[in-house]
Amino acid sequence: PTVRNVNVFYDNRICPEAVTNPLSLAQKLDNYFYVPMPHKVKIGVAGCKRDCIISRALTDLAFIAVKKDGRKGYDVFVGGRLGLNPFLGVRMAECLSEAESQRFVQNYFDLLKNEGKKEERGADLINRLGLEVVKGRLNQNLQEGSNLRPIECTTKVSENESWKMILRLRATCGEVTSNQLRKIADVSEQYGRGFVHFTVRGAPEIPCVERGNLEYIRQELREVGMEILDRGIDNLQSCFGSYCTENNADPQSLLRKIEQLVQGLGLNNLDIKISACGCPNSCAIAHLNDIGFYGVVKPEIVTTSCTGCELCIPVCKRKAIKIREGVAVIDEEKCRHCGQCLTVCPFDAIVETKRGFAVLLGGQEGEHARLGDIFAEFLSEEEALKVTEECLKLVKERQVNIATIIDEVGIKEFRKMLLAESKQK
Repeated sequence: PTVRNVNVFYDNRICPEAVTNPLSLAQKLDNYFYVPMPHKVKIGVAGCKRDCIISRALTDLAFIAVKKDGRKGYDVFVGGRLGLNPFLGVRMAECLSEAESQRFVQNYFDLLKNEGKKEERGADLINRLGLEVVKGRLNQNLQEGSNLRPIECTTKVSENESWKMILRLRATCGEVTSNQLRKIADVSEQYGRGFVHFTVRGAPEIPCVERGNLEYIRQELREVGMEILDRGIDNLQSCFGSYCTENNADPQSLLRKIEQLVQGLGLNNLDIKISACGCPNSCAIAHLNDIGFYGVVKPEIVTTSCTGCELCIPVCKRKAIKIREGVAVIDEEKCRHCGQCLTVCPFDAIVETKRGFAVLLGGQEGEHARLGDIFAEFLSEEEALKVTEECLKLVKERQVNIATIIDEVGIKEFRKMLLAESKQK
């Protein structure tokens, strides 16, 4: 289906920080799953401004619960996406009711159907039609509301259990063995509510756990080599990496070495976030971490082999390739080094000249979401580890995140600081 399942966080009976019950709206919006659309549509509903599902950056329509002037509702952000053309969602409505939110979604689908072009998403509509035009169209007739029948969620909790906790587990690269998965299921059955939530950061969480059972659970998890995520840094997140056909580098290998590096530095700050992806599609949200990596390949045209067949043009999502005088030409300013043009050329007229990791620094999730700055490209695994080590030393020394340091000194000065740290060592 073109319309994805609605991404939603816990209801307010499980998460004590939830302003509303996001499941209530999400169950209604899930009706759009059946609507045929010319291109993919992603919808997210978060229960509070922390936006733990990172909907503002990952979904075309992000509903984030708020409380303003004693009234509860949803702020709506439009256009979020990552990948080769990342875009942070723009706030287009404030404190909408559930009925108004449903009408807003219908307006979005109508706008896409009536005026959208092939493969356009929310960010593309904003870029082409303009922010104010899109905003005006989406906020039309909201007072008419809507009353969709909810598609019931089988795991929702019926009574208030806010005194219980959500148990987060460590799962580096988002991977657990089948044996560990069985143990997670057993723990959920015995100590939770019999269901497991897999977060945007790729790690399993067991809701509705009593704090008094933590040590029993810890012992059970140790039997299969797992641990509770209550020390070190946040889960190191990866995409499929080497299992994916679009992979340019091995993010799992890099992250497992970073895990050892973190242990060696003695870091104990769960707010530090690191992820790595195999390509610039950023399926592991590299753009939104203190330190993010994605695999890159630098292409070069062999003019004597190029026939001007144009097969490389449609696969370039950045529109960085044109045919000039019968030969393909790559715009280096636009190219994000995904490598897709190399895989499609049947004449070996596009060759690889460099390969490695790009590094993004200063990304953030949540209320103050921001995209990381590209710090370097085509780094080897060893060089990527070196950058990580110097960044983490600065973070540990200053006790602030990388985004704060970059805001204070600028990305150029931050680069100098890392070089100085490296030389001192």
